[in-house]
Amino acid sequence: MIPLLIKWAKGLITLAILSISLYFFYQYREEFHLITKVSKTLFISLLLIIILSIILNGNKLRLISESLKIKLLLKEWLGLAFISSTFNGFVYKSGSLITSNYLKRKHDFRYTAFIGALGADLFLQILINIFIGFLVSIFIIFSYPDIYPLASLFFVFGTALLYLVKNPFTIPRTEKRFLISLNKIILTFNEIFYNKKLFEKLFLNNFIIVFLTGLRLFFACKAIGIDFELLHCYLYTTVWSFIRNIPMLQNDIGSRELATGFLSEILGSGFKEGVLATAVDRILEMAVALAGTILFSHILLTSRHESANT
Repeated sequence: MIPLLIKWAKGLITLAILSISLYFFYQYREEFHLITKVSKTLFISLLLIIILSIILNGNKLRLISESLKIKLLLKEWLGLAFISSTFNGFVYKSGSLITSNYLKRKHDFRYTAFIGALGADLFLQILINIFIGFLVSIFIIFSYPDIYPLASLFFVFGTALLYLVKNPFTIPRTEKRFLISLNKIILTFNEIFYNKKLFEKLFLNNFIIVFLTGLRLFFACKAIGIDFELLHCYLYTTVWSFIRNIPMLQNDIGSRELATGFLSEILGSGFKEGVLATAVDRILEMAVALAGTILFSHILLTSRHESANT
């Protein structure tokens, strides 16, 4: 009964946020035409940043797989990155589920190992975003004191995550199936997170992705004539990393835009501007991811049929 209520609550909350966002998108629909006037250089730069970010996500999958003795082909880790990015944009972690199913079927990559690896990578992403978000908020807090609660949240969450780094999870021996699976997940998490060479590579990949995400939003603003400060863009994008992981949301469509709008209002740039810039960024991101998904889905399906016929 309780899981069903939670499922309905998540659906209703997500639907409410999406409806509010669609209302604002309709209200601001005229401004979206500004994207057609963007210079070719800026537009190409935006596309390249998005593609590079997706490639880096794929490279993380390659690195994690290799650490667990699984060798992925270029078309696999690159294709799965585009597919995962597309489906994750619609339903939370649905792309990751597709990736895990593919890896299990094709390479016998255990689900528990994949979840542990995904958790370690996500943990690292959030740590980096907290660090950058806290630094930016401290830097601008004197000009915008209303940002103080956000800086406090960054500090609290950062402290909690650093405590977990110093005191990793452990589960005593048990015969219960759920706890056995959970223990396997935690073992993979610790194995990846405390593998120094792998940690350094994942850290670099994630740091570059965080850097590119803030830069991408900054360019998206320029594309529609909105003048956001670069540091503000990084504050918005670090907040995105938390929004997409809120357990009571099925996806971050709308919530990302609204959060940026409210923060943009606090920082003096305007609610409408924050919503528009984030929406343009999302539309371009999903368009590129979808194009890559169509291409690589065909490549992966073709190679699978060829393997089955030989």
